Amino acid sequence: MKILIYATTFGADLLSLTRYLSEKENVEIKVLMKEVEKFKSEGIYKLWDLDLDIFEFNKINIIKGISGFDPDVTILDNNIPLRAVSPKALILWHGYGWKGPNDEEEFKWIHRNIRLSWGDMKIPNNNIKWLCFGPVDFEHRTKISGFHPENCVTLGSASHDYLREEVSKEKLQPYYPFDVINRKTVLIAPTWHYGEVFSHWGDDDTLFNRALKELQEKNVNVILRLHDSYRFDHHYVEFLQNLEVKYPNVLLKFKDSNPDNFLDLQVADVMVTNFSSIANLFYATKRPTVHIYPVKSEHESFMWRNKTLLGIRKKMIDSVRFIWKYPPEDNGGLLARNYDEMMEQIFQGLDDPDCCKEASQNYLDKHMLGADGKNCERIWNTLTGLVSN
Repeated sequence: MKILIYATTFGADLLSLTRYLSEKENVEIKVLMKEVEKFKSEGIYKLWDLDLDIFEFNKINIIKGISGFDPDVTILDNNIPLRAVSPKALILWHGYGWKGPNDEEEFKWIHRNIRLSWGDMKIPNNNIKWLCFGPVDFEHRTKISGFHPENCVTLGSASHDYLREEVSKEKLQPYYPFDVINRKTVLIAPTWHYGEVFSHWGDDDTLFNRALKELQEKNVNVILRLHDSYRFDHHYVEFLQNLEVKYPNVLLKFKDSNPDNFLDLQVADVMVTNFSSIANLFYATKRPTVHIYPVKSEHESFMWRNKTLLGIRKKMIDSVRFIWKYPPEDNGGLLARNYDEMMEQIFQGLDDPDCCKEASQNYLDKHMLGADGKNCERIWNTLTGLVSN
């Protein structure tokens, strides 16, 4: 089987699945992505000793695919080619989380581009399938996003297969500037949709400095991982950069400069997030996750930030519930509604690494097929069936 990986973001599930497929016999894989050299400098590329044919997107291959390579199937995330570059395709969306609405209106360009390349997914279509992470995702994609149930396959998260396997801190140490073997590490990974992380609790400058100082005093490392830097106001990016300079225990990463998050997920003892979809990956480790309730109240009006072709669009909506597929209370860890509660929960997680084990498993069972280690196998079986059909 010949497989083209057409990646907007080559990480998490796409990367994990590619690793799995590359170990299959009689499978030839080529990857199309942006900034190849930046990806190859990431720790995961060295740790996994990846041997992949990776090509940089250009004006030709982004439309026609790789010259001389005729794939049987294309695996892609949220960027649809302008024409079909293979007979079959599988969409593996870049993350699963709380954000919505992902309805037919929001997905109108996705539907349009899919229809122009592999045909309409609103009706049964044997050429293309949409991977759902679990039954809740399946129901949302079929009832809200407008994809026909016959086109949706429930297969789980490919990255869970690898995240559930613990990696020794000794193997991870070369990729971090601080001691991750003898010191605990907290991964703070907020989404960008709510703007500043603590603005609903007070001032970000005050609360970030207060939290980082407390963690420094306890000899705790902090990885501060955010989405692409261009999604934030310039002054906020500068503020975060100054935090890294001020605190030697802090490592700042933006997705556009450090695209891979796998090693951060493996090295972290506790994650803190305001409901970024990265939490759904971290749950597979069964380590504690502290969720920041992301707004003052779900009933208040809210400034919704969304990325469009024209840049970041801001729109005032009546209630934040508009952008939730399901409520924040449905999570796999602890939930903090104020700063003091957040810090208490962080230290609880550092002291008791099993405190969220049951909650994370319950969430995985409900939403993501339990992270049973068989997701890549399920995806592979679906691919073989799709190509042979």
